[in-house]
Amino acid sequence: MLYQTHIKSALVFLTMLSPFTHASEFKSGQEYQVMSHNVSWMPDTVEFFSFYCRPCYLFNYEYHIGKTVSQNMPENTHFVKYHVSSMGSLGNELTEAWAVAMVLGIEDKIEKPLFDGIQKNHSVTNAKDIEYIFNMAGVSTESYENVKNTLPVKSLIYKQNEAAKELRVNSTPSVYVSGKYFINNGGVGISVGNSVENYTARFSSLVNYLLITKP
Repeated sequence: MLYQTHIKSALVFLTMLSPFTHASEFKSGQEYQVMSHNVSWMPDTVEFFSFYCRPCYLFNYEYHIGKTVSQNMPENTHFVKYHVSSMGSLGNELTEAWAVAMVLGIEDKIEKPLFDGIQKNHSVTNAKDIEYIFNMAGVSTESYENVKNTLPVKSLIYKQNEAAKELRVNSTPSVYVSGKYFINNGGVGISVGNSVENYTARFSSLVNYLLITKP
């Protein structure tokens, strides 16, 4: 059974490789870096982002990196997004809000409105404005406050902050694989030109390559 699982994962990886991408093209120091310290408790693949970060917005709403990576990962592996508290005046409140969204399973309803509220219409300037975004997504103020004070939310806040600290995250968006590999966003695009589709497919292929081969 274990052997069959590995075979299936390998097939998933191979089908994800686009015509312009081969595993042999991925090189440490170019598309990715092997970190000097391994944080073993990290999720399989984690993207660190901030609602204040314009490249983070483009990463997901122009390049669709998170969606593409999560849809094409090997079986029994997972992609998560962690918010970085150190960026922006509401960094801590937004990390808390993201933890609430994760616990409620409504990240897709909350993410873009928060991005827009911070970066586009500047309607999010305090904690009450964040709460209002949840109200618009169908979460009452009472429910939001109750969930915010639960152990799962507090645990997720701690986990996001601790992960950023242990991986020494100093920029966003940053993607880490297996707590060991850091993806060089710029390096991924070296051989694919300016095509958004090519870049996204190659990024997804690289994540699978790192998860399966563990170079």
